[in-house]
Amino acid sequence: MADPPEPLPAPSYCKKMLGAGQDAPAKVSMVYSVSSFVGAFLGMGAIGLLHNHVMMPYASMVLLVGSFGAMSVIIFSGYKTAAAQPKNVILGNTLGGLVGVVVCMLMTQLGLEKLLWLSAAISVSLTILAQEVTRSVHPPGGATALLYILTPAAQGLGYWFIFCPCFLGAVILVAVGCVTNNLAEDRIYPQYWWPRASTPSQHAQDEKGPESSDSEQEAARVSKILCYFRKFLGAGAAPLPTASPPLNQTWCSLLGSFLAIASLGLLEEHLIIPQVQDALRLMVAAFGAMSVIIFSAWNTPFAQPKNAIVGNTIGGFVGVAVYHLFLLAGIEECVVVGAALCVSLTIFLQELTNSVHPPGGATALLYVIVSHLQKSAWMYIFTPAFLGSVILVLIGCLTNNLAEKRHYPQFWFAFKLLSRGHCFLKA
Repeated sequence: MADPPEPLPAPSYCKKMLGAGQDAPAKVSMVYSVSSFVGAFLGMGAIGLLHNHVMMPYASMVLLVGSFGAMSVIIFSGYKTAAAQPKNVILGNTLGGLVGVVVCMLMTQLGLEKLLWLSAAISVSLTILAQEVTRSVHPPGGATALLYILTPAAQGLGYWFIFCPCFLGAVILVAVGCVTNNLAEDRIYPQYWWPRASTPSQHAQDEKGPESSDSEQEAARVSKILCYFRKFLGAGAAPLPTASPPLNQTWCSLLGSFLAIASLGLLEEHLIIPQVQDALRLMVAAFGAMSVIIFSAWNTPFAQPKNAIVGNTIGGFVGVAVYHLFLLAGIEECVVVGAALCVSLTIFLQELTNSVHPPGGATALLYVIVSHLQKSAWMYIFTPAFLGSVILVLIGCLTNNLAEKRHYPQFWFAFKLLSRGHCFLKA
């Protein structure tokens, strides 16, 4: 009897950067993209209208913030992912707000408020820690924390920032997600309201998809209206294993996110602003969300280089294009429509190019609603949108692969670039 083959050695640190040879996800249909577009437009429209007509005039509180652009991409395009489920959305985003407020106030008390890069890096990395410990990883929470550090107007809200926009906005988008996602016959949102223990049989059922469950077969026999509202109860799916990485890898998430945000802050402070152009920025709130994706959800399609770079650059382009089109049409004051349109168009183009990346929604939204970013004009597409994402991908390669169980990226591009390289890894 022949001896069993020896197990292949683990790839070295440098070889990991060639990619794991995984296939890119299949491209979605046009019908799927239209559903995502409509949902995101209505979700951001609801946030914008409540911001303009309720929260600002009656409570002087901000509701329309950049992180909801990323949240819209997750809820309306990646509605089946763990990050899109209600617990992750609401708890993960609220934790980001809490961490941002606490870090900002502590740094002020210590007299270190001028070290913006340090406050930003600490807030994003601590948000990842809190989300992984509570198993509520939600990338926009990183953007929410970073947004508070970078925005004096948000800091004026103090601890109220945790309630509005963080908690309240997340609840609103989850509610709109239930209403709009479930209009599509093949969508069920949420997949679950609260994670539950799963069994092998449940995992097998989830592999078939929630549409094949007994409850869904029964629902198909009742009226469409009852079926629609039944979807609100959830698909009963088990939590995905990528909901949060193992806690023994959290050190890697912390290290990577800290170095990434610190690098962006230092480069902006010492290179971009003094040497290139004062109006340009490199560190924007969207990179808080990107850090959570690349360093915590590193093995998801969202985190792979093509998605991160192309998806975020698309967001930058759409944000600039929508703003300038509104400017040419003389309707630049219609910020709510511009915000809803830029996020939904970003999702549509990301799905069309198979490069869905939630922070791209935040990148688009930030340009439309933040006046000082508009000064950079079309350069915004290069920096921060393109350049910042390239920097984070490179740091992701350097830090994620320090952990033995991590292999980043899983793939570089949609085609099998590493069909030979994958064999090289195993040689």
